[in-house]
Amino acid sequence: MMSGLSAEALLKVCVDAARVAGEHALNNLHRRKEISESFDHDVKLVLDSECQRVAEGVIHQHVPDHAILGEEGSISKEHAFEWIIDPIDGTANYTRGFPFWCSSVAVRYDSEILAGCIFVPGLDECYTATAAGPALCNGEPIHVSDTKTLKEAVLFTGLTKDIDERSVSFFGTAARTTHKVRIMGSAAMDICHVACGRSDAFFEAGLYLWDVAAAGLIAERAGALCTAWPRDEEHGVRFLCTNPHIHAATREMVEKHFEKN
Repeated sequence: MMSGLSAEALLKVCVDAARVAGEHALNNLHRRKEISESFDHDVKLVLDSECQRVAEGVIHQHVPDHAILGEEGSISKEHAFEWIIDPIDGTANYTRGFPFWCSSVAVRYDSEILAGCIFVPGLDECYTATAAGPALCNGEPIHVSDTKTLKEAVLFTGLTKDIDERSVSFFGTAARTTHKVRIMGSAAMDICHVACGRSDAFFEAGLYLWDVAAAGLIAERAGALCTAWPRDEEHGVRFLCTNPHIHAATREMVEKHFEKN
């Protein structure tokens, strides 16, 4: 490994950082109404920034010269290794005391994601993977579902504050085409649920790299197929993740509503 750390060592740092961030958020649930910024359909919490800082602290204890790309700010350094952090994915859920939120940490070298962890404090679930290793949940192997058709599939999705006609139209088509559509409010967790077979597909149009970096690797190592399309916004992506049987059909459905890139 070019950093002097093995993939397993990099993963351990991901796990330690995600756990520290998630446990800090869980231990401070009583402060979940402390808002630093408020938007029409979203909030930024004081704890968002706090949790990212504690994750950064864990990472820089091990690799002080590495760069950070985070939802709550980045630390630019002249280094090919970059750690990608979403300290609380599902902030709106967190503020309401709904346990469907997580902390996400991944590391990449140039453009390749090498390791990632999704820690779900409220459910005590820890999803992990390296680029060459298995996908695990709490140390046990996970795998995508064997659902063969969209008609049988459960699809998780999300609608952002930037709802437009394409998103609404896609939601309607998905509701008519699949068995069920669900919106749970945490993209990283939704992707992990594809990885462990609780759902069969996930798509969301208004995401960012930190939403999908760790979870996407975990899903791929669990047997999922993922497709990402860049958005105009910096680090923005549209992201599709499914089991292999239904990927082509789901991608076709997505591309009928969103331009190809």
